[in-house]
Amino acid sequence: MKIIGLTGMSGAGKTTVCEEFSRAGFEIIDCDKLARTLTEKGSPALEMIARQFGNEYILPDGTLHRKALGKLVFSDKASLDKLNGIMYPYITYEVISRINKSRFEYILLDAPTLFESGIDYICGGTVCVVCDTDNAVQRIMKRDGLDKKSALDRLSSQHDENYYRERCDHVIENNADIAALKNSAYDTAMSIRAKA
Repeated sequence: MKIIGLTGMSGAGKTTVCEEFSRAGFEIIDCDKLARTLTEKGSPALEMIARQFGNEYILPDGTLHRKALGKLVFSDKASLDKLNGIMYPYITYEVISRINKSRFEYILLDAPTLFESGIDYICGGTVCVVCDTDNAVQRIMKRDGLDKKSALDRLSSQHDENYYRERCDHVIENNADIAALKNSAYDTAMSIRAKA
């Protein structure tokens, strides 16, 4: 089994890259989706978030107020670090569990905070997706329905593209059209398979 870590800037196109790796025969483990599942109503992670951040981040129906918490953590690094400190252990446990149950020969671990969480230690290689800041801002605004300031806040709470370029084995640039991104992602996936 070969595990590849995927990371990169918000708005760079990781979702499309995952689709192409899946087409190339990789199982995709999406850490953002895992985080959503792990913070469902009544979960231990959600209870810890309520204790650490306050009940104003829990909606009347007992679910996480994602929009309010997102606004807080993407504008305040200390809050983001606190949230990550809560979530990383839960996500790591779930990732390892899914890998142990997997029947796939190749796994792509889609983890925006791959290096910060330390989970890159289980990966046999790393891939990042990067793009120009202007492109990322426009994509975040369109994808998440945010204004420009909120999109910039989200980007500035993360590392810039050089951080990813310096740490990853493979770099996929997404400053052209969707077809170019798909071709680059699929070629990268097949190249990794060929060298495994």
